[in-house]
Amino acid sequence: MIILKNALILDGEKTHISDISFNEKIIQIGNNIKPEKGVEVIDLHGKLLIPGSIDAHVHFNDPGFTDREDFTSGTTAAACGGITTIIDMPCTSIPAVTNHENLNKKLVAVEPKAVIDFALWGGIRKNDLPLDYEMIHELWDAGVVGFKIYTISGMKTFAALSYRDIENVFKQFPEIIFAFHAEDENIIRNSIHELTDEQMKLPENYVKTRPVKAEVEAVKKIISSLGKKNKVHFVHISSKEAAELILESKKQFEVTFESCPHYLQFTSKDLPILKGKLKTAPPVKYDEDRDFLRNCLKTGALDFITTDHAGCDYEKNKRFEDFSKIYNGIPGIELMIPYLFSEFYLKEKVALKRMIELTSENAAKRYGLFPEKGSLQIGTDADFTIINLNKPYLVDESQIHSKGKYSPFNNTEFSCSIDKTIIRGKIVFDIGKGILQKPGYGKFIRRI
Repeated sequence: MIILKNALILDGEKTHISDISFNEKIIQIGNNIKPEKGVEVIDLHGKLLIPGSIDAHVHFNDPGFTDREDFTSGTTAAACGGITTIIDMPCTSIPAVTNHENLNKKLVAVEPKAVIDFALWGGIRKNDLPLDYEMIHELWDAGVVGFKIYTISGMKTFAALSYRDIENVFKQFPEIIFAFHAEDENIIRNSIHELTDEQMKLPENYVKTRPVKAEVEAVKKIISSLGKKNKVHFVHISSKEAAELILESKKQFEVTFESCPHYLQFTSKDLPILKGKLKTAPPVKYDEDRDFLRNCLKTGALDFITTDHAGCDYEKNKRFEDFSKIYNGIPGIELMIPYLFSEFYLKEKVALKRMIELTSENAAKRYGLFPEKGSLQIGTDADFTIINLNKPYLVDESQIHSKGKYSPFNNTEFSCSIDKTIIRGKIVFDIGKGILQKPGYGKFIRRI
């Protein structure tokens, strides 16, 4: 057993100093917990303790594309960033997680490498149509949190669905959660054709190739196909207009959406400066989009934050003069929590309750992981993210633990830093000691 003394925690709407005792599960939260003989006691001296943070959208590329990232490097970066649970996407691994057999192959490959706990997405792709009802339900019953679908895809191993395909999927599987990468393929293709080859090479034109209207059209078409029982989540929303459509649809349907730190901080004006360090799909948009999403974060309209972590070898995949050849993806998992608590909790004074919803509670509830994950309830997993609100953190991209050593936040100073990451009662990361658990400590967490 361990007792954490003098932790700053949320109690209702207010923070106060408290002690927490735990083994693998939380045992007691209260004032002046008396340690029994032999119990380890750690004094946090008022550092902030929140439920273990969750990144519900990552691409760790394992197995199959481990030159970009693998489960050891990805989960190590996560632990250093205060993340206790990740949910890995089904598409950027070989084989794709589209059936129970492939899920088992994935688990054999990644379980021995995981430093932190993880859940997994299943996927539905054009390659598997017509869908086998039993195949989908077998994967759903195996505990994946939902199924990822693309409306545009550059992956031959994970082809996009048409809107008619999506409508049929909704009718077949009303009980399953579907997550959408929502950008309209025809609008993107037409937008590309409107630019010359020379224009395509320029970073400032990237947003024109995947414009706001592409995201809006895809979101609109998906929502128009929804039935009353369908459950939909939109990933990495980047525009004001698409977010407004989703918020309006919440009045009728069970719809949620996420955004990412880069959409909250940067715009297309930053692309000529940051170049490949900021190239993602969808791209960052305009001031009004960034400002609207930031407001959604503050007001409660935005459901939660993820990173869409998708790093790569910068020299191999990012260092091109021709922007159109640059890989779409950035590593973000190590910086999400320091960024959010620096920018929004400390600077913008967003309430701690709201910050916890954004970083753990809402994702855990949406994906059937709550209350074991995303809470501080007695008897649940002792997963804690401990933040030093008084110790700044200067981002040095060469020191991040992902294989991809680059970040749009390079040389940015955050006002806080991660002190410890605790998962199921074990300290996995400590700011003074580094990573303290070996690969294989992390567990596969099934949807409840």
